[in-house]
Amino acid sequence: MKVVRLILSVALGASALVGIQIMATDFWLWSAAPTHAYGLIAFVALDLALILGVWRATRPAIFGALLTATFQLVAMLGDIIGGQPAGLPAAVFRNYLLANTAYVGLLVTQGLIMIIAIGAWALPRLHDHWPWSLRIVRS
Repeated sequence: MKVVRLILSVALGASALVGIQIMATDFWLWSAAPTHAYGLIAFVALDLALILGVWRATRPAIFGALLTATFQLVAMLGDIIGGQPAGLPAAVFRNYLLANTAYVGLLVTQGLIMIIAIGAWALPRLHDHWPWSLRIVRS
């Protein structure tokens, strides 16, 4: 479980660092959509709190990481699909977001956190319950 804690902590830390980088460098975020910036502050704070939580209460923190990453991924995809500010064409805003490497990196990081959290939950439950065909390969 220490390996899972370490990997999840690194992923959460990467998410927090990319979020901080976006807040520090994306001035258009603050001027055009300050509520989105405040949401990003909340997600960064949750990521940092979950890093501590992973080392104190592993199972609840893993579930919290899964929920936080899911909500952030859905919110970010919502921004891509229809979250453009008033007066800005959707295609222009979508291109702006998808050309921003930090935004895409944060999007990918949320997917990785979800995969790690689901794997951390599922692997102990799969122990000694492998399908027969996979047992042959494992032996």
